[in-house]
Amino acid sequence: MRNVPTSTAPPASRWVLLLCMMTLFVGTGAQAQGLDNMVGGSVKPILERLKLENLDGDMVTLDSFLGSGPLLIDFWATWCKPCLMAMPELDELYEDLHEQGFQILGINEDGPRNAAKVKPFVLSHGYSFPIVLDLNRTAQRRLNALTLPTTLLLDAEGVVVHASFGYRKGEIAKLREMIEEMMQQDTDE
Repeated sequence: MRNVPTSTAPPASRWVLLLCMMTLFVGTGAQAQGLDNMVGGSVKPILERLKLENLDGDMVTLDSFLGSGPLLIDFWATWCKPCLMAMPELDELYEDLHEQGFQILGINEDGPRNAAKVKPFVLSHGYSFPIVLDLNRTAQRRLNALTLPTTLLLDAEGVVVHASFGYRKGEIAKLREMIEEMMQQDTDE
């Protein structure tokens, strides 16, 4: 029988895991700071230059969703569990407020490999708000949506009123209050 030296140092795989977790936490902080910096700024020039394919294969310029009222942009993917928790709530929000001028634009980040699965997924869940495919992650990079889900609430002019990442229970209810207040202010003017 051989004597195998024992080591108290963790295996290399644990170091890699630790490094990945540290990167995630540092990245999450950078993401939050990046989103905070967006609030109050206009993303209309970015939206004017972004054309993405909708689920019917038509190219859509993203600024076409501006103008009638608040616009909520939600970056999501079919494999993202927090995204999937938010989607039914977002759809309900859209159904309730769409006729009053509120828009939601879902930007899917599944990528080219899974793009064909997105439309059947959306149809099977009955989501009614418009969804576009960000096949090369251009919108994700330009709008600093490095984490999924990322949610941007814009006014009718394209100014970011609220930005968040991740999904937290009750967040959609808070967004609803903000949106209803924005729509009320538009009516008062």
